[in-house]
Amino acid sequence: MKISALIPLLLTFGTLIATPAYAETETTATEKKKRKRRSNPKKEAKELELLQRSATLYWEGVRWNDVEKSAAFIENSNDRMEFQQWLEEKIEDRKILEARVIRVDVEAIGDRQSEITKIANLAVSMQAYQMPEQVLKKEVFHQRWYRKQTGWWLEWVSPIIQAREAEQTQSSE
Repeated sequence: MKISALIPLLLTFGTLIATPAYAETETTATEKKKRKRRSNPKKEAKELELLQRSATLYWEGVRWNDVEKSAAFIENSNDRMEFQQWLEEKIEDRKILEARVIRVDVEAIGDRQSEITKIANLAVSMQAYQMPEQVLKKEVFHQRWYRKQTGWWLEWVSPIIQAREAEQTQSSE
């Protein structure tokens, strides 16, 4: 056997023999992390799909004047009844033709102590007309949703509570 044929063989096996054992475990650990990161897009896609489905159900309730269906996405049961009344007043003399989610921005919450794991900002395009004018209007609504272990919930603050907070702010100034 010629020496020139042995040189590449020695170089190959020489690096394998000279490689420390801990380098293999580092590589294996790095590959495991990469695999774990690769599996996250599937989980993220499912989360996004769940949010999209929740928002669609909410807006279907708004469109068809089914306030109970929409109120199901208000987490606090005490606020749910007030929300139903508020929503009924908002859509009372409106005919909604279309409502669809046009943008979703989701951000993870880094605080592991928090029950809320993610926050989503949604933009919803709606076409509706007011009775009796019947002039078609296109509007874009922005909503904030939050994710807990129990699902995605619409962030809604009661107008009564907002008024109280505004009064307290004005009286403290």
